[in-house]
Amino acid sequence: MEGLPDVTSFATKLKNTLIQYHNIEDDKWRVAKKTKDVTVWRKPSEEFNGYLIAV
Repeated sequence: MEGLPDVTSFATKLKNTLIQYHNIEDDKWRVAKKTKDVTVWRKPSEEFNGYLIAV
């Protein structure tokens, strides 16, 4: 069985990825759904097959 990954390295990579997602420019996002209370935005992911979602 494989050993556990380096937790500190994994946490740093995850933190940097989330910061990168947070800093994506507004013009890259498209409205996926809009109601009177909520707007859901999406952007094609560059890392996996699918979309990033922002609410």
